[in-house]
This record gives sequence, C-alpha cells and structure tokens, in this order.
Amino acid sequence: MPDLVTHLASAYLFKKFTRLSRGVVLFYLGALLPDLVSRPLHIVWPAIYPATQPLHSPVGAFLYCWLISLFFRSDQRKSVFFLLFGGSLLHFFLDIFQKHLVGGYLWLFPFSLRPFSFGYFWPEDALRVLPYTFLMVLIVFLISAWRKKQ
Repeated sequence: MPDLVTHLASAYLFKKFTRLSRGVVLFYLGALLPDLVSRPLHIVWPAIYPATQPLHSPVGAFLYCWLISLFFRSDQRKSVFFLLFGGSLLHFFLDIFQKHLVGGYLWLFPFSLRPFSFGYFWPEDALRVLPYTFLMVLIVFLISAWRKKQ
C-alpha cells in the first residue's frame, strides 16, 4: 500500500493533469478513504482483517462513497459520489501494483475471493521514493503557479 501522502500526491497530480476543478477536496478524500476506512479497524483488532478486506475493494468503496454522499443535499449527491469514488479508484490503481507477502486485495469481491496484484513494488518502497514524490509535486505546483502568473 502506498502511504497516505503518496495517495494524496497522486490525487493532486491527477487533478493538475485533468480538468478536475470543482469539489477537488472530495476527490482528495476519496483517494484516502480506502485506507482510512479499513486500516484503523485492522490496526486496532488484527483478527478482524478478513472482515475488513472487502472495505478495501471497489465494491466496498462504492458502498461507503454512496453512504457518505447521502449526507449531502440531494442535488449534490451524484457529484459527491463520483468525486469520492473517482479518488478511491485512483487509490486502487496505485495499490494494484504492490507486492504482498500473503494474500492481497480482493479487487473483484464479492464475485471472487481471489486476491490479485501486479507485484511491482513492496509497500515500504513508497517511503523510499517519498522525497521524489514531494519534489515532483513541488515542481508541478511551481509550474502551475508560474503559468497562472503569466
């Protein structure tokens, strides 16, 4: 799992290279939600891991993004849901590339209980490249600030 900073940085970079402008905070939140919803339970009660695994899947994200969107006005719910779920899908896109010692993420839950990943990097590798992630975000931020000035 890339760390939360990496997920947030990827959401920021995604926003900068697309036309996403309204509700960007919800998109950022969506990029963090899969870990924020599933990890605390797993950390506090490690034995509950099998029950929290579906929370870190597209179907789980669909459900809690939909639930969160219900707290907004009815005319905002659709856009809130898509921003949250879009951020979650970006989160899953990054997570699918990591290696696992045991198991993995249930991407096709409830249709399949078989974990899948491409296995390109270990979870702790995200911390090793964090300075480069910060540098990339800083460069993009400075370029976009410079462009706005022009």
